[in-house]
Amino acid sequence: MLSAAFTIACKDLRLRMRDRSVWIFALVVPVALSVVFGQLFAGNADDGPIRLGVLDEDGGEIANAFVHDMLPGLEAQGFVDIEEFATAGDVRGAIDSGVISAAWILPRGLSRFVTGGSSGTVRVVANPDHGIARLVAVRVAEGFATEADTVGVAVATMAALTDTGVTPSSLEAVRSAAMAQPATANVVDLVAPERQLSPTSYLAAGMAVFFLFFTVMFGVTGLLEERQLGTLARLRAAPISEGALHLGKAAGSLMLGLVSMAVLGAMSARLLDASWGPAGGVIVLIISACLAAVGVMTLVGSFARTAEQASNLLSMAALVLGLAGGVFFPVSTGALATLTVISPHGWFLRGLGDLAADPTWTAALPAAGALVAFGAVAGALAAARIRHQVRE
Repeated sequence: MLSAAFTIACKDLRLRMRDRSVWIFALVVPVALSVVFGQLFAGNADDGPIRLGVLDEDGGEIANAFVHDMLPGLEAQGFVDIEEFATAGDVRGAIDSGVISAAWILPRGLSRFVTGGSSGTVRVVANPDHGIARLVAVRVAEGFATEADTVGVAVATMAALTDTGVTPSSLEAVRSAAMAQPATANVVDLVAPERQLSPTSYLAAGMAVFFLFFTVMFGVTGLLEERQLGTLARLRAAPISEGALHLGKAAGSLMLGLVSMAVLGAMSARLLDASWGPAGGVIVLIISACLAAVGVMTLVGSFARTAEQASNLLSMAALVLGLAGGVFFPVSTGALATLTVISPHGWFLRGLGDLAADPTWTAALPAAGALVAFGAVAGALAAARIRHQVRE
């Protein structure tokens, strides 16, 4: 039985390799889309540090602490470049021309308001198309506002407790003493391990598993084509069991999918510098994804009577499952995140995310188990339907 199934699988694989449509769906289209979208990601990526600006219209002690104490430390970390400007017009011109992405404006009277116990305002001006730069500028301003509040409270307290208040000569001592006080509450940011591939790697993997289901489709429709052409009846007349026949057809689709995924993985690494993770875990996921694709597509194809019907049904199934699985963009929250659980594509990409967080091949086993379950359940249902159709 196994020998006959292997012979049929090799025969189908050779036939499919001669079909240009298979090459287009298995290799050409996914590689082309990965390259195109990869270039778009590269074009939108920020090159080097975020460029920010600052305008000090105040010139007082508080503004000086922001410009000359806080910002240099931020710039020293290497992810921002900060340029000082003389007027608000210069700031807006630099943002409009793309020289900087966002800027802080410290208005006149800021230091006077803070040292007098009142509230001051730090304005943030940003290019609306540069969301990350705007977010950085706002967060820095909020952090500075927190420190300024501390100084303001200290100054107000000193003014209330003394008859003379806080003189300009003692302001720096008050500010230093206020900032030296330990925080009464600390926030600890416990970040989980990164479970996401880089944008280029995610897109390459998503395109590969998306078109895997279209590639496997050719093996499923081939069975119906042989039924229409009469070659399937000849195979059944040969001394080959029904189980060996269908096992060989499924194995041919599996081999085609494995070849497609292996080549796409190698080409994405070569052309796009993409990385799916450690080889052992990736191999486990690829095999599991191919098993799931064969099982699911065989089940969907069992509802068709002709190759044309099967092609339409299988294309719709591959498209819907791919979109539900988030092959074009990462989905982590909301209703769409729930849909990824019912899609083999989503489990494949989740497995790669697990490998990104834990670079040991065993991290891929939960997702691989879910993929194998998809293939086993769908394959069992497909086998039952096919046996029923044969008896009709």
